[in-house]
Amino acid sequence: MLQNRARRDYPWFFLMNNKRAHSEEYFGEQRDFWWRPDFLRLLAQRWRLAEASTLLDVGCGLGHWSMLLYPFLKPNATLAAVDAESKWIKEAPRRFFARFPGVNKNLFTFKIGRANDLPLPSDTYEVVTCQTVLMHLADPLGALREMARVAKPGGIIIAAEPNNFFNIMAFSSLTADEPVESVVKRFEFWLRYHRGKKLAGAGDNTIGDVLPGMFGKLGLTDISVTLSDKTSPLFPPYASQEQRVLIKQAREWKKTKTGMWDSKALLKYAKAGGAGKKLLEEGMGLVFEMMNKELAEIKRKTFHAAGGGMHYLISGRKP
Repeated sequence: MLQNRARRDYPWFFLMNNKRAHSEEYFGEQRDFWWRPDFLRLLAQRWRLAEASTLLDVGCGLGHWSMLLYPFLKPNATLAAVDAESKWIKEAPRRFFARFPGVNKNLFTFKIGRANDLPLPSDTYEVVTCQTVLMHLADPLGALREMARVAKPGGIIIAAEPNNFFNIMAFSSLTADEPVESVVKRFEFWLRYHRGKKLAGAGDNTIGDVLPGMFGKLGLTDISVTLSDKTSPLFPPYASQEQRVLIKQAREWKKTKTGMWDSKALLKYAKAGGAGKKLLEEGMGLVFEMMNKELAEIKRKTFHAAGGGMHYLISGRKP
């Protein structure tokens, strides 16, 4: 469970701690291990990115996603990036120009704006994309509609979004032989949490499962659905850089009581999802007990897990 949490993008951090910029806890080193370069090259071919000279990154953050896609575009391609957080709009250009020092800076535009109300003209971009953005929104279909609006006819809309409920429930060396009763109870607790979060308008952590239908509802064509081939395994002696980064991040989240350690967020949304007093008490206990066991077993160098998850890449073209 630990390795899947670290690899995916969870919104409860900034929902419960508004002193930090949104998604700030996710923009650390662990995000650099989300994708395999050869897998992205394959997708770039399928998406025909080499034919495109304009790209829009919606909810760009620090630009992790669009920096990966930009090299596949035509030379001297134009890139626009939009985010609701002014901090990221200030910092993203610095990262882009450090990564691509030879580019013409006039080809890059960074704007403050929301996914559901993009401050951009219609029929403009050949590639419109987002990564783990729609999962945070109360109206993801509305945001997709905006993405389709600003795309050129024939342009491609690409969304990289997970099913984080599945990712949380994947088995590990600690849970593979866990009693059925505690597995079921923890499953219900997380399901109540996810449902409550969605009902509260705070996003849908399982959005990837239903996005293809949304693409179809908007009349997009050539809809394609792919799963990332990347896993984040943990196994002793945790020697790789990626494994060290994942463990470091998990320990920091526990220390700062953020993420899955934010009991207020867990209780708030589980209750909103219909969890009763008994489930809230017992489910919370099981969740925290398992996370503490994971970190303890890692310290003893006995914890291991394959680290698989469901991270979808859904694409479709504007007629």
